[in-house]
Amino acid sequence: MRYFNLSCVIVFLLQALPAQAQTEPVPWFDTVPRSDYYERVSTSNQAALEASFVALFRGGNDGLSEFYTIERLPWQEHEVVVAASHPELGWGAFGYRPTHPVSVFLQTPHRYFDLHTAVIAETGWTNDLVQLYMSNSIHRYAGQNQKPKVNSDISNARRSPLLAASEAWIAENPEGVIVQLHGYSKSKRSTVEGRNSDIILSHGTTEQFMHETRLHEIQTCLTALLNVTVLRYPAEVGELGGTQNNVAQALASWGKSEQFVHVEMSRGVRDALAGDQQTTLNALQCMVGASHE
Repeated sequence: MRYFNLSCVIVFLLQALPAQAQTEPVPWFDTVPRSDYYERVSTSNQAALEASFVALFRGGNDGLSEFYTIERLPWQEHEVVVAASHPELGWGAFGYRPTHPVSVFLQTPHRYFDLHTAVIAETGWTNDLVQLYMSNSIHRYAGQNQKPKVNSDISNARRSPLLAASEAWIAENPEGVIVQLHGYSKSKRSTVEGRNSDIILSHGTTEQFMHETRLHEIQTCLTALLNVTVLRYPAEVGELGGTQNNVAQALASWGKSEQFVHVEMSRGVRDALAGDQQTTLNALQCMVGASHE
């Protein structure tokens, strides 16, 4: 697989393009229904979820209606699938464009904790940058107040709908890229590098990668576009590497770590992007456009 080598030129060209927001938006929920309860994902449910997502991605009849309320909506000349989990499950929501030519899966597992990450991601989804988008529908820590306690962090739990969708999707799209958006507070960082950073990129592993690979290209592109400090874990900063992330661990086990892009954004970056749709689209293009030609 080859990568872009002229990220600055890419940014210039992106900025010169007409705003993608002027096109007809891909359908999405005005607001993702928020759940008050998270049902622990059992081993059998995990298997059923993964099998159902595989069926969906293969274009057949899926069994996801057991877990999600699903709508199939026309968009231009194509069909878009939008779904929200049943409220009693709290398993998140997703949008899927079966005919999208670019194999990118965008994720925001902490929409109620990492402020603006969903706003940023949904700008990309509705403006046709990704094939699949998935977000949570309950606060990542809500399960701690349940009896018995349950891990409601869908990017961290041993079993989760996000993990099931990711494993099914990468199996059907072996060259695909999963981009996951997160947020952090610079003041809470434990290292000087972390406190001085604006964006931290990683593949969710401590493994070092050669120069001019995907993470380097994204770093160059975002730095040129946003004029902020973008660091790579673990080479340039020693925290927020996403190494406990369940999707990162799954892709690492298949030797596909470089196809997982973990993006941590400071509050300042998130605030700026949430208020500027065109810059958001360009930043997301850095993240996903550096992954394919």
